Amino acid sequence: MNRKILQWMKKCWGFYWLALVVVTVGWVDSSSRLFADTPPGFASGIKIGEVTTDSALIWVRLTDRAEANFDSLPILTEGLEPSEKSQVSMPENVASGIEGTVRLEYWKSGFSDHPKVTSWHQVKPTTNSTYQFEMKGLDSGTHYEFRVEGRRAGQKSVGMIEGRFVTAPAFGRRAPVRFIVSTCQAVRSIDAGKQGHISYQRMLDFNPMFFVHTGDIVYYDKVPLAKTVAQARAKWDLMFSYGHNRKFHQNIASYFMKDDHDTLKNDCWPGQKYGELKFDDGLAIFREQVPMGTHTYRTFRWGKDLQIWLTENRDFRSENRMPDGPGKTILGPVQKSWLKKTLKESDATFKFVISPGPLVGPDKKGKNDNHSNPGFETEGRELREFFSGLENCYVICGDRHWQYCSQDPKTDLIEMGCGPINDQHKFGGNPGRDPQYHRYFSDKGGFLGVTIDGMAGQAEWFGTNQDTGSSVVLHTERLPINKRP
Repeated sequence: MNRKILQWMKKCWGFYWLALVVVTVGWVDSSSRLFADTPPGFASGIKIGEVTTDSALIWVRLTDRAEANFDSLPILTEGLEPSEKSQVSMPENVASGIEGTVRLEYWKSGFSDHPKVTSWHQVKPTTNSTYQFEMKGLDSGTHYEFRVEGRRAGQKSVGMIEGRFVTAPAFGRRAPVRFIVSTCQAVRSIDAGKQGHISYQRMLDFNPMFFVHTGDIVYYDKVPLAKTVAQARAKWDLMFSYGHNRKFHQNIASYFMKDDHDTLKNDCWPGQKYGELKFDDGLAIFREQVPMGTHTYRTFRWGKDLQIWLTENRDFRSENRMPDGPGKTILGPVQKSWLKKTLKESDATFKFVISPGPLVGPDKKGKNDNHSNPGFETEGRELREFFSGLENCYVICGDRHWQYCSQDPKTDLIEMGCGPINDQHKFGGNPGRDPQYHRYFSDKGGFLGVTIDGMAGQAEWFGTNQDTGSSVVLHTERLPINKRP
């Protein structure tokens, strides 16, 4: 046989075996990925909500990875300087959700050998891979522990995440209660990189029984901007993936409230849009992303001495540009009637109306969106007069980027502004101390801690040191606060 033909045949044979090896290795690699049985992640953590004497909601989300993709955009881990006003959009892949199933195991602390176990429930991308478990028949004033197990669709390997919380004391029981209130947090105000907000680490030191977030949990209209449903969901996915934020919500039950920036955009009202995001989209996403019951306004009783009311300030409001008068409202007639009725009926020693926005103020210049502003003066005056006529009734508000304790010169109503999550979120605009109103004023951020013990109460404003992570009490008010002389 011709020598050149033999060489050609050997060369072809070598190429054949090389191709066979490449194809085989590729098939094995793709098959291992295709048939791998790996547990899912819980990058966005869990949320414990709506705790009562005998019930609670547990929110969970299945993700493809155990940790968020913090490197998908540099500002997600570095924060933003005030000068950075770019039109950067929120990436959608920070913590991708997956389809799968979840179940809940829970038990009284110290009795892990006797857990209650739910059936498996499906989670789907159509609901951002989230699910909310409803726990009923719990014992009052009791510590519970739980774990959520998850599986990818069609697979058996189980991943898990654990948490704990305490139920409210029985209505007639006198027991000490400690809780925290905070407001206004954003990607651009993180102060601990991948760990998120240092304040959440410091809040655990206060040992609260529950936490109230008054809204502006995420900012759709601040960079990175979220102008679509997918981008809005991604902001929620990220915010609860940060280390400190995630750990806090695994250990403390929360009551979540919404305001303008986590509904749509600044000072929004029903019917508006922001990019492709509609107002109704914002309402639906909020319910999807936090554990919440039937109504966005509600009240909770914690033992004999404490009751809180959480108002809804976006769903039922009039347009801001409408002239003020008896028909202009933030609360809407149904909610306002419910609020007055339940407050009158309450025999709790201390009553706290917690509002996304202020009722007393004074507010910063140019603002016309809340009950302390001229735009809603009629309803604001009505509420201040009503609240001040109730014994030991106080207002706690969010939204403002400074801490304060105000006393209305006309009605003596006390309002406590919890301030933003940290100093980095101050963003200016505070009106400065007004001696006619302020018992306490500070441009600091941090959180408000309240302790109720029988007939005595105490409110403490905390600041958080960004460098060391330590917190310090900036001001204390003893409750009840005496009327002005």
